[in-house]
Amino acid sequence: MLEKDPRTFSPEYKNLSPEQKAMVKLEISLTRFFRSFDESVRRWERMIYPAMIILGLLGLSGFYLIYHVTKDMHSMSQSFDPAMESNMAKMSRNVSQLSGNIAIMTEQINLLVKNVQNMDHNIAKMNGTMGEIAVSFNKVNDSMDMLTGDISQMRGDTGHMAERIESMDASIQNVTEDIGAMKNDIRVMTINTGLMGRDMRQMNKPMRAMNSFMPW
Repeated sequence: MLEKDPRTFSPEYKNLSPEQKAMVKLEISLTRFFRSFDESVRRWERMIYPAMIILGLLGLSGFYLIYHVTKDMHSMSQSFDPAMESNMAKMSRNVSQLSGNIAIMTEQINLLVKNVQNMDHNIAKMNGTMGEIAVSFNKVNDSMDMLTGDISQMRGDTGHMAERIESMDASIQNVTEDIGAMKNDIRVMTINTGLMGRDMRQMNKPMRAMNSFMPW
């Protein structure tokens, strides 16, 4: 591109030093850059200025339309409800009350969240307590196992005691039979004693008779 410039073919250019030739080439490059930049700026000016005018017209037409739409809406509202302004004021008051109620609900929701957090904390404590209860149940199960072993041992001892009680029952039955036999013997002795007493009374009669005849 630089070789096509007429200044590079002049005799003065050939007699220049390398630094001067570099400066000439830089000047040529900058000249071409500014020329192309100027052309591009002019091209953009031809595009931007009409676009700005069109956008300005569109903005003015938009404001015009907004003004007429607002005016038409006002006239429509007046035709629909003449007391729309008062109703809008009431609506604004209701909206303010609603915002106050929403603020109160927000506070209540915050309190509810705090309560839920407290419940979570209590549930965590309950989980810890349940763990301790589980440990206690394990200890109780161990104690029950030991108690079951003791009961099994007691059952074995009870079996031995039952055998001993049976032997004692047999001995008691034998003693009872012996006592019954003794009662029979005592009854027989009582009968015999009665008979002896009767015989002695009968013997006393002749003795009293003999004593009456022989007092000595």
